[in-house]
Order: sequence, then structure tokens, then C-alpha cells
Amino acid sequence: MVLILSLCAGFPALSQSIAVAGQWALTINSTNLQAGAGSDLIDTYESATDQVLADVKPGPFGKTWVVQVHKTDHLWNSNLYLDIRRQTYPKIQGGLSYIELTDSDQDFFWSENRKRSLDIPIQFRLRGVSISIPVNTYSTTIYYTLIDS
Repeated sequence: MVLILSLCAGFPALSQSIAVAGQWALTINSTNLQAGAGSDLIDTYESATDQVLADVKPGPFGKTWVVQVHKTDHLWNSNLYLDIRRQTYPKIQGGLSYIELTDSDQDFFWSENRKRSLDIPIQFRLRGVSISIPVNTYSTTIYYTLIDS
């Protein structure tokens, strides 16, 4: 099983923007068996803590900004779950605990700091991996949307 995540930034409006750099490609094979031949696969995998980096440039309006996330599957198995979290970063709130990515926008993290935030580290976790899931190359795209509120 090969997992490929594509990352897309939200569309800039006025002078606000978000840019996300990086990807996570995970290959799962017989070396990931829990206890050798005849056993199941390790069911959970985590990326590096800074697998992707987000740069947020808030717009000139509003008091706070919010980054929302959702995923769009290209080929995905309903028994697989993809979670996302960010690592600590000054003056940003939320997103320190994993949230499960779905096809609906959800708040990820936010700030009242109107200054640009560079290289916000983001980590992923894949759950539900099992030998019962058909061998294939599964992929999804994660969308990040910056909202000035």
C-alpha cells in the first residue's frame, strides 16, 4: 500500500494568503508487519512533526484569522483515517491535538496576531491500516483555507 498526500493552499483574497509546502508519501509493505509473516500490519503511522510547513499572511481586515482544512479523496479506503495537527508556534491557537480530516471544512488553527506567520510545522497521522485493506495506491488532497474574520 502506498499513501500519497497532495497539499493545496487556499486561494488568496485581497492581500491575504496561505502557502503550504511539503508532502507525505508513505509506503507500507511486508516490513510493516507487526510480528512477521501471518501477522497484521502496524495500524498507525505518523509523519515527521514538520512534514509540511505553512506560511500565513493575514489580510488587513478583521480581528482574527482562521485556517480551515478539509480533504478530497482521489482513491481512498473508508477504513483509513487521516489526522492532522500542528506543532507549537508563538501566538497561534488550536490545532495542537489531532483532528480527523473529512470532506467538510473545519477550523484547524487561528490567531489574533495580524503579522505574517512563517513555517508553521504540520504533522499527519494515518490510522486503520490492515492487511484486510486491498493493496493499492491511496491518495487524497488536503485543502487549507485562510479566513480573515
